[in-house]
Amino acid sequence: MNPHTTPRPFPGRSIGPSSLQQNQFQQSQQPQQHQQHQHQHQQQHQRQPLAPQVSANEEYASIADEDREHIDEVFDLMDMKKKGWLNSYEFKHSLAALGFDLTKPEYFRELQSYGSVPPDWHDPPSCPVNRYYVYLDQFRLCASKLIANRDPREEAAKVFAMFDYDQDGLISIEDLRHLAQEIKDERTLSDEEIQSMIDHLDHDGKGGVSLDEFMQMMEEAG
Repeated sequence: MNPHTTPRPFPGRSIGPSSLQQNQFQQSQQPQQHQQHQHQHQQQHQRQPLAPQVSANEEYASIADEDREHIDEVFDLMDMKKKGWLNSYEFKHSLAALGFDLTKPEYFRELQSYGSVPPDWHDPPSCPVNRYYVYLDQFRLCASKLIANRDPREEAAKVFAMFDYDQDGLISIEDLRHLAQEIKDERTLSDEEIQSMIDHLDHDGKGGVSLDEFMQMMEEAG
């Protein structure tokens, strides 16, 4: 949708064809120039080198490329005004967006460890923790540490719980039917296909997939 509209001639005033065409041409160029500017800004952001403490950080280097990209995407999304930093509220919700619902003491510890006193704060030693700023490189270090140290079983349990609709500790054919209905894929799995998946993972014939079997499947999948 183009927010610009072509101006109408005022009553009694004539606008020559060349003037009107030039006006229209300038307006048609504005969205294109805006897109080019955004593209250049994105390229500059992508080319931004990592700070030495980030590039040399073992935990940041150990996580997957997609996790590093996700960290930057979350920061960019939460920094809606493009300030270059997150306040304490934005920082907390950024961690939650990455899957870390920390308790208040845990969140304050992270903020205290990775946050910075605002540069214009009149008396830095007196600055309360909830007024700290978290810059991109600080956020990268914090988020990568949390990602690198998260418990795989805990993460698997969260995914398992999403599939286990009746919360009986087993992913059954009924659970997978429910999942298939919610996904509403173009091609729905037949009951035979769902049962075949269950049978493949259900090692002792109990009629469903347990958390241990689900974890084994995730480990085998890499």
